Amino acid sequence: MKKIITVLVILATFSSLHATDGDQMLGVTAMQWLRGGAVVASPVDAPSMIYNPAALGALKFDKMAFDLSLGILNPPRKITSMAGTTESGSNSYLGMGNGFAIKLSDKMFFGVAAGGISGMGVDFASTTLPDNPGTPFPENTSVVTKKGLLKITPTMAYNVSKDLTLGVSLHIGHQSMALKTPGFTMPQTEVFGFGGSVGAIYKITDQFQAGLSYVSKLDIAEYEFNGTSPMAGEGVYKMDMDAPQNFAFGLAYKPAKGINIEADIKWYNFSDVMDKVELKTPTGGVIPLNFGWDDQVVYALGIDYAVMPGFCVKAGYNFGETPIAGEDVDSNLGSIAVVEQHFSIGFTKHLGDELLGTLAYTHGLHNEVKSSLTPNKIEAEQNIVFLQFSYRL
Repeated sequence: MKKIITVLVILATFSSLHATDGDQMLGVTAMQWLRGGAVVASPVDAPSMIYNPAALGALKFDKMAFDLSLGILNPPRKITSMAGTTESGSNSYLGMGNGFAIKLSDKMFFGVAAGGISGMGVDFASTTLPDNPGTPFPENTSVVTKKGLLKITPTMAYNVSKDLTLGVSLHIGHQSMALKTPGFTMPQTEVFGFGGSVGAIYKITDQFQAGLSYVSKLDIAEYEFNGTSPMAGEGVYKMDMDAPQNFAFGLAYKPAKGINIEADIKWYNFSDVMDKVELKTPTGGVIPLNFGWDDQVVYALGIDYAVMPGFCVKAGYNFGETPIAGEDVDSNLGSIAVVEQHFSIGFTKHLGDELLGTLAYTHGLHNEVKSSLTPNKIEAEQNIVFLQFSYRL
């Protein structure tokens, strides 16, 4: 088990470095991306427990379910000022998600999932921001940031009745971060955090099913960087950055055999964790990081259509207004979380009686946010490909 967790942590270092709903991934597997993240009411795989722990009791399997998914994320990003446009390097990242579920009895289920659920980052080797006479920072300085959060979620679910399932999860987080700007350099540092989630799935009729989940704020330990800055020199810098709480509600509808439609609405409390962050210097001072993120409401829609036995075509849509407003653009040059709309398409095919394969492609439409205070502008789009293998026994 220790070796498995070590491998997952290594993968998380490279995964989810630029995400989608704010800094939250739409999902961690191909099946979840194909739904546009709409998996709260009708779960698609074992890692769905990350978003609703009741998923274990609503997922269709006899004894055991196992899922493994890997993906490549390509998020081109740009900064534009009156001096020109700079494109970010490092535009290919690895995403991952996996999990297993077992049936302990007719009513009790246990599972563990792991996935890179959030993150962001840029790699501007030489920006084209104009010189600022009020600071010692020259034009064409680099801006490099990296943040990735892996969650591991041991989960229990219980079928209260044939229509109602309840679930609970412990959330164990491993978050890594590195920051390099003209104002400071903080090398990659890793910390752990803890939280939890509760959820329910209720079968209203043979056609309608509802899901509800709450994920608590992930209380992440304080970072201690062996960093440096022109303000305070070398030493230990400290910073707190937790992961936001969120609520989600979903409704699934089966209008005919082989067709499933789900719509979800989610709320992320970004203003609690990404509004103002303080970087404490070794001399007792504070470097304020005023990201100014707003809370975000996300709408997700997913459609599954079994066109023939063993072959299902899937599509998804996701919309969430960027949490970065115009007055906060200049504070988010290292966290360009501005993509708002995502379209997904792909398929799932039975490769045998117990094995399924899924391929998903998602495109995040280009979006930009202009500063209301300066001529600066940040922009991004995304291309994501995920492959998944699922085993049901």
